Amino acid sequence: MKKNSILVLFFAMFFATLNVYGQKAYSLTYEDFMADRWEPLDSLAAKERGDSRKIWWGGNVFTLTTNDSKLDKIIKKNAFIVAMDSTLFLNCRNLRYENTQFGNGFVPCRRIGQRSILFVNRLIGKKEQSKAAMAGMMFGAIGGAIAASTNVKKRVCYVISDGANEKGRINIRLVDDKLIEKMLDGRDDLKEQYYSEKKEDKRILATRVIPILEKAGLIQP
Repeated sequence: MKKNSILVLFFAMFFATLNVYGQKAYSLTYEDFMADRWEPLDSLAAKERGDSRKIWWGGNVFTLTTNDSKLDKIIKKNAFIVAMDSTLFLNCRNLRYENTQFGNGFVPCRRIGQRSILFVNRLIGKKEQSKAAMAGMMFGAIGGAIAASTNVKKRVCYVISDGANEKGRINIRLVDDKLIEKMLDGRDDLKEQYYSEKKEDKRILATRVIPILEKAGLIQP
């Protein structure tokens, strides 16, 4: 229980955005967001999904609604990022990693560097997809559910540095060993701290990566 409380507090602190936007608005594309182009909203509410939904949806646990049903559909299907006062919410609908996806829902995010966005979500990818499929084949629906629940606990960091492709999909990068080498270039002390965890599946967890990125000055604590 204590460990879970610390984790909740950690992410609550992490998801406080660097800039106070003081508005309710949305950007339709990555390019619009980088150019600070926004569509204003009169009202906006963020609702967190229940625990049972989190098992299936991972980190994208927020649903955003207005008082306009037509506008709600635009936000759900077309918005890239939504600003709600001091928090930025990233739409996970069109995000892809190794042709796998998170599904619908929004996740808090932050700017990192000049052209990138950092967010935390469950671990996906071809390897994780294969594990879930194998568990489903061997143990049925319950096995698949257990595998999905295990992935939810694997909260990792992802980065977006480009807009959508011709199909409207946005490729994301996992902050893994390869990317951390670039992000920590010239900081051998922090690389040593990162690699002090010998198991890769543990050292890429967000609870480990984010404090190191903070020490590197890439994101503010």
